[in-house]
Amino acid sequence: MNAKPKLLAISSPGGHWIQLTRVCARLEDRYQLVYAMPSTRFNAAATHQGHKLYSITDVSADDKWRLIPCALQVLWILLKERPAAIISTGAAPGAVAIGLGKLLRIRTIWVDSIANVRQISRAGRLIQRQADVFLTQWEHLSDGQQVLFKGAVL
Repeated sequence: MNAKPKLLAISSPGGHWIQLTRVCARLEDRYQLVYAMPSTRFNAAATHQGHKLYSITDVSADDKWRLIPCALQVLWILLKERPAAIISTGAAPGAVAIGLGKLLRIRTIWVDSIANVRQISRAGRLIQRQADVFLTQWEHLSDGQQVLFKGAVL
């Protein structure tokens, strides 16, 4: 039996995924990691470096109709895995997970992408009040209370 608390790490592919895996690499000793991301390159419940990996429907502002299948998939993962917390670097799939996590009273952490140098991302702005911890990777975007700066991932 694994005594470590479970952490769901979820993001969009590309830069969001790279940032998420870099954050999570430092958490492996303390948490049992479960990953989720949109991808056609692997089967559902595959593995990512020895960790369970779920494939979910990708969603963006251009195809909002995909929110429903994405939300249902994320909800199923949350109910099946029962993570102690959710961490995301964005974008829309992470926002969906943070929103659902709040409804299920799961602790949530949002790390806004380093690409958002001028303002908080659109997905970040949507879930900013829902996330238990909201981090920016740019010091000038921090307000020191709700939006925190603790350094950059890259």
